Formats: sequence, structure tokens, C-alpha cells
Amino acid sequence: MDVSTTFQPVQQLGMLLENAGFFIILLLLMLLVALVHTFWLRTSHQFPPGPWPWPIVGNLLILGKAPHIKLANLAKRYGPLMYMRLGSVNALVASSPAMAKEFLKTQDHVFQYRPPLLLTKIVGNNSSFAVISGSTWRFMRRICLNELFTMRRLQSFQPLRMKEIQETIKEIYMEAQEGKVVDVNAKLSSFSTNHMTQLLFGKR
Repeated sequence: MDVSTTFQPVQQLGMLLENAGFFIILLLLMLLVALVHTFWLRTSHQFPPGPWPWPIVGNLLILGKAPHIKLANLAKRYGPLMYMRLGSVNALVASSPAMAKEFLKTQDHVFQYRPPLLLTKIVGNNSSFAVISGSTWRFMRRICLNELFTMRRLQSFQPLRMKEIQETIKEIYMEAQEGKVVDVNAKLSSFSTNHMTQLLFGKR
């Protein structure tokens, strides 16, 4: 028997152990970098108190199946304003009426902006669509009032509404004739969806 053939499985096992050791060292280095980054982020910024986040996942693991209950319990320990890491996203949790008022009313101009998205840039003229203000908001409001939300425009869509109503009634009648149980809620939901797609895309 050839000696090289005899030692081939041993060589493969050695190469496998070397590769496994390399990946383990790489994983440990990545965890070390994540820990250092988390520690630097927490100590270099004046964040409110909160639970210490794990690397990569942050505080996602401690939320559990009932995050509202867990957040309420954490607020009793860390206060009405709490800092958490949800994955790689920094989050502030306000858990009292006074703190919610501070965010939504007193300091609303500071917290009104959202991360920029392509859709908001297109629709909102490079601003958050939910907080369009100034001349852009007045222009869009005038267009909606004069072109979209008028009686003339609503009446122009009446044939589409009537057609969709007739189709829905026909479906309900056919299912009733077959002795099936008709789910009215599902039919109304389907009617609303089909009507919107008819208006937007011209087809169901």
C-alpha cells in the first residue's frame, strides 16, 4: 500500500482543523471589534441609561415575545427615557406621558425627520413625506384640493366604482347559490383593494 494514500485522510483532517482554527480566530476577532465598538459608542456619547447591548444584535434578544411588557419592566429600572440598541440601530424609548409630550409636542421639530428613502425624496422633494412643510406642503395641498379631492374628480370615478360593486355582488350571489359560506369582511376588503388598483393601474 502506498504510504501517501495511507496518510491522505490524516492530511485532510489536519487541513480541516487548520481552516476551522482560522475561522474561529476570525470570529473571535470580529466579536472583539464589535465589543470595542459597542464600548466606545456607549462611553463616547452621552446616551440615556439603558441595558448593555450585545454585539451585533444589540438588545433584541431581551425583548422576548411580549416586548411591551419587557420595555415597561426595563423602564422601572432605567427611567422614563431609555437607550437601547436594536441590531445596529440606536433607539430611544420614551415610556411616560411627560416624556412622550417632550418628543411629540415640545421638541417635535427636532424629532420630526426620518431616515431618507428614495420614495420620500421623489414624493417629498428631498424631505420626509410625513413632515412636508413650507412652500412644498402648500403646493401639494393646493394640487390635492383642486385636482384630486373635488366632486368632479370623484364623479369621474363612478363607473369604476359601480363596475366593482357589481362584480362583488355577483361573486357573493354565485357563492350563495352554491351553498358556500360567504365571508362578507373578506369580500369588502377585496372590493376596496380591487377598487384602488382599478383607480391606480386601470385593472384589478
